[in-house]
Amino acid sequence: MVRTGDEPAHARSPLGLRLALTITGTVLWAVAAVVMLASGMQVPGEIFAGIAVLSALNAAFVVHRIRQGPHWQPGRSTPPYRPADPEPRRVRPPRPPLDERTRARRYLLIMGTCLGLLVLAWGLVRLWSVPLAIGMSMIAMVLPPIAAIIANQGWDRR
Repeated sequence: MVRTGDEPAHARSPLGLRLALTITGTVLWAVAAVVMLASGMQVPGEIFAGIAVLSALNAAFVVHRIRQGPHWQPGRSTPPYRPADPEPRRVRPPRPPLDERTRARRYLLIMGTCLGLLVLAWGLVRLWSVPLAIGMSMIAMVLPPIAAIIANQGWDRR
């Protein structure tokens, strides 16, 4: 297929094919919904019916685009969009390096939060809810690698 736009910013699809696929999907999802509802499976039938409705709405949108004219339908007679002007790249000056004290503070703050979560989870929260204490421990489990990454970030900007 010939390039029809300045993809991906203004890509255009063959709407006839899209309409055929959407109608096929609508019919298949509707049939699946009827089969599920007839066999007594209420929830899957309703989900399939919802998907069929969404597919029908997509088909209506495609028909709307088709009726708007050739601008929305690529073909041999439809000229491509004028290529988009490339956006100028902004060169950002490098950020100054972080000092050792700032990085150490960030690390200690995150690790203190980790230890606080663990102490609270198993010293207090477990008396009311063990699943909540386990959840707090799982959150605390993720914090040490994050602390190490944040503490090591910015040391090489010198």
